[in-house]
Amino acid sequence: MSVPSPEDPGRPSLGVGLRLEDGDLVLDAGARDLATVRGVDTLAQALEGAIETQLGSDRLNVGFGFDRLAIGAFAHGVDSRRVYVKMQLVRTMSADSRVRDVRDVVFEDEARFAALAGVDAETAERIAEAARRSREHTVHVVLETVAGDVLDLPLGGTGV
Repeated sequence: MSVPSPEDPGRPSLGVGLRLEDGDLVLDAGARDLATVRGVDTLAQALEGAIETQLGSDRLNVGFGFDRLAIGAFAHGVDSRRVYVKMQLVRTMSADSRVRDVRDVVFEDEARFAALAGVDAETAERIAEAARRSREHTVHVVLETVAGDVLDLPLGGTGV
């Protein structure tokens, strides 16, 4: 069920949730209550949570999560691992009913990243070289929500 947001009653709601930072609830000191997130921020937080959850680890919803363990088991070599990560990201993001379309999945060390990020080729190459040296890769998932918003969700670390 979609609950219209108070900001624009004609648009589908992307939800309201409790704000999390590093998995912990956040207090809103001014309101003396738990901090909340709304709209695109709610969706981004939920999708990040899905990526951080190992597929099959939720006993009530075994189809929820990202299959991180299979990256090393089935994908051999850097190129096949990248393809597998992209497929898993598309599967995980598409499972959320608030996502209309996953438009693109781009690693920061790919040539297409410069156009996506709107940076010059030299800056893109510096970012790519830093990622290769650190072995921490950031992947950008560009998706469209049911409310029509386009979200660029950067996800990263050694696990992705």
